[in-house]
Amino acid sequence: MFRLVGFLLFIGILAGSQAYAEDEQGAVPTTQYIYFEPALVINFGSSGRIRYLRTEIALKVSSKEAAGKVSQHKPYLRNTLVFLLSGQESDAVNTSQGREILRKQALEAVRVTLQTLEGMPYVDDLFFNTFVVQN
Repeated sequence: MFRLVGFLLFIGILAGSQAYAEDEQGAVPTTQYIYFEPALVINFGSSGRIRYLRTEIALKVSSKEAAGKVSQHKPYLRNTLVFLLSGQESDAVNTSQGREILRKQALEAVRVTLQTLEGMPYVDDLFFNTFVVQN
């Protein structure tokens, strides 16, 4: 009896999760995250000691086409991010407000790069999964 109840509960959970995964038109959402691996390790700052930044970045895209285009251009996008991050000063990376501004700048840089290369920005959002600074 308990096995039957457990089995029915399992089937109900499975059916509920499938219904939840579908949107209003019955299609499964295609949101994907593209990760830059390995993590970016960058020296930054223009004066004084050399400072280091290590960050793991993920890009959010909304379609398989976008995921393919972003993946195709990952080396170019990584280069864009390296140059953006290496040009920062301590004030920009040592506060949460500065990191949020930097995140938005990085998103815009990625979107502009993809717009130039592919004619569409493709990326919905950018996230710093880790962000470690050595001053």
